[in-house]
Amino acid sequence: MTQLEDTSRSRFGGWSEPAGLPPGRRDMSMRAADYAYSYLKNLIVTLELPPRTIITEKDVATATGVSRTPVREAFVKLQGERLLEILPRRGALVPEITLRNIQEQAQTRLVMEGYGIQVICRERIPVADELHELVRRQREVLESDPNRILEMVLIDKEFHWTLVKATGNTDFAQLYNSLHDRQVRTGIAMFRAVPDRPHSAVCHHGEIAEAIASFDEQDALMKLETHLIHSQAQLSGVFTS
Repeated sequence: MTQLEDTSRSRFGGWSEPAGLPPGRRDMSMRAADYAYSYLKNLIVTLELPPRTIITEKDVATATGVSRTPVREAFVKLQGERLLEILPRRGALVPEITLRNIQEQAQTRLVMEGYGIQVICRERIPVADELHELVRRQREVLESDPNRILEMVLIDKEFHWTLVKATGNTDFAQLYNSLHDRQVRTGIAMFRAVPDRPHSAVCHHGEIAEAIASFDEQDALMKLETHLIHSQAQLSGVFTS
């Protein structure tokens, strides 16, 4: 059993069992399927529904007050985004977060964010002040309350998004954005499971921002690779492969 599993068991009361879903509050201007999708995605991404939790159409319909047809539509959409796995005649399973998932995300991000750094440094795009401000905000949250993990992770993702959006390539940015929810989910899991992870992330971000402020492409790329790839050694005993 991994450290993350221990944490999730104690916090959420078990795995591979039907979930006790919190009641939802629907904005009646939303389509029922959109509401069910938004409701479930928030629970999955924030780990309120931890990995390997089973949910059923009936449970979600009861919690949200919508019929099972829009819930089924939400299940299909979430499965397409790799946030849910539909189980025939059983409901759906919240996917596990594995070390391989984390490594694949990191490799993909290194390519995309690395390209962003190349564009920023070669075209001397002035994003350093924005990056430094995000580092300041993340450090402020960490120092005020280390348990504000979701807020820290969202600032973390905004930092990395800044590297990609600076390219001005809308197709590239759209592709990167498609990874956002899974990145947030993984980030929350990592910050919870590895106590030093939030602090090291802030330090790494500061180093990346400093290199970009000098438009030092090679140093910035090296710092990014350290942040995304080499720092994963501490995760091998926490997440299953």
